[in-house]
Amino acid sequence: MFRFFKRKRKFYTPPPVQISIEDQLANLAEIGITLKPNIDIGDILGRAFKDYEKNPYIHLLMRMGGERERAATPIDLYSSNDVWCFDRECIEDHGDYVSPIRRIAEMVGAALSVTEIEDYVDIEAGEVWIAFNANGANRRYTIHANDDWLSLEILTIFSDLLAASGSSKRFFFSDIGNEVLVVLIEKHQYRPLNRLLNIFVPASQS
Repeated sequence: MFRFFKRKRKFYTPPPVQISIEDQLANLAEIGITLKPNIDIGDILGRAFKDYEKNPYIHLLMRMGGERERAATPIDLYSSNDVWCFDRECIEDHGDYVSPIRRIAEMVGAALSVTEIEDYVDIEAGEVWIAFNANGANRRYTIHANDDWLSLEILTIFSDLLAASGSSKRFFFSDIGNEVLVVLIEKHQYRPLNRLLNIFVPASQS
């Protein structure tokens, strides 16, 4: 009786977590993701700080890993060598894998000396390969052709090469639509990374 007067239960919705830019940078630094020494965070954020603080880590990492519009030199094109964000729809012709592999070479640094980068891209024929020299050894790999999408096999290849070289660093990535967010960190930092932002998977099981 009189059940229509019964109060509806209200469920508590916690407020969204906001984390300051300073704390985000500090937490990322703890797992090995940092800006280059000559980069100021204010120079790379295209929006107000509060926009990055309302959605912590994801937008900051994308900005840290993207190309800078006003880079003075090619070496300053990226703000960090620990993170990379790129559009996968970038493969159309010969030479299109060279730039991504150069970016990977920049990220791995001294762990893998990568030189003599070449590729062959024929999307219509379904034939794609990459070749390079890593630590003095010539390497060549057949890559799966998928229209104009860059194959994430290259992250697996370089994670395996890092493992073979004795490095403890590995690539982890998240496919976020047309873009891919990639980080290069010590293997044991994978779980701490996903505690900050649980979207990444290993590029390799090595």
